[in-house]
Amino acid sequence: MLDVRRLRILVAVVEGGSFTAAAHRLQLTQSAVSQQMSVIEREVGMSLLNRLPRGVELTPAGEVLAAHAKSLFGELSATEQEVRSFGTEPTELRIEAFATAGVELLPPVVKAFRERHPGVRLRLSATHGDDAFSRLREGAAQVVLVWGYDFAPQPVDRGLHHVALPDDPLHVVLPLDHPLVDAEEVALADLSGEQWVTRTHRAPYEQAYETMCRIAGFEPQITFRAADYQSLQGLVAAGMGVSLVPRLSLAAHRKDLADRPPAGRGFARRVTAVTLPEAQRSKPVADFLEVLRSSAGGG
Repeated sequence: MLDVRRLRILVAVVEGGSFTAAAHRLQLTQSAVSQQMSVIEREVGMSLLNRLPRGVELTPAGEVLAAHAKSLFGELSATEQEVRSFGTEPTELRIEAFATAGVELLPPVVKAFRERHPGVRLRLSATHGDDAFSRLREGAAQVVLVWGYDFAPQPVDRGLHHVALPDDPLHVVLPLDHPLVDAEEVALADLSGEQWVTRTHRAPYEQAYETMCRIAGFEPQITFRAADYQSLQGLVAAGMGVSLVPRLSLAAHRKDLADRPPAGRGFARRVTAVTLPEAQRSKPVADFLEVLRSSAGGG
């Protein structure tokens, strides 16, 4: 019989892409992860992973086993949540979201949800990057809010339930003394000779700003890469360059900065709420998604 703990390690290796990433997530040593993968391969009698110079890839047998393991953990998590709903302990709903969702998108949702479910303890935390979906399967979160750029959408995980929310369009941001500050819209091509301040991103969007500018027909002159949108906007306001930022990051608007929608071809982040399919049996989860859809859609 396959060991459930080893299956969890296999899933962590697959989702992290390497033994090192899985070890960091599970707080194990890399050698321990490698040993456990060797054990599970001996148990099934075949290779599950191809060891590459940088990371690993699944063999056909590994793909089948990993898919079943993900489904199994999803069912276990949903079952645990459903059983707990019969208990006397206070109900708790755990939400993970990307940072800028907390500026404008989530506050009205939280307020409306609490009015509907005053007895439900709502916990909000930041998403853990590539671990967001695995945390759903492990039961660490019931709903996660994620995004992906429209010019390079990420693959949809068919084993999860995805709720599409309105796109978050990117706006051009300019210092107040910029020649285009009085324009109602600004075409990216008109900024081809400018210096740019960009936002650092994790994979697969490390080159997001370069890609958007190349689509607009030019190579950006990047002077600074900021760690967050607040720092980015501050540097633009100080005259370090121009940039693009999601509209959600502009809710707390700076008076020393101008933002304009792009003329012509624009870009956006596609925002999605993701849950386990079985999690919707929980009324708090179903109601949270309903309030989120209504609030985000303006309904």
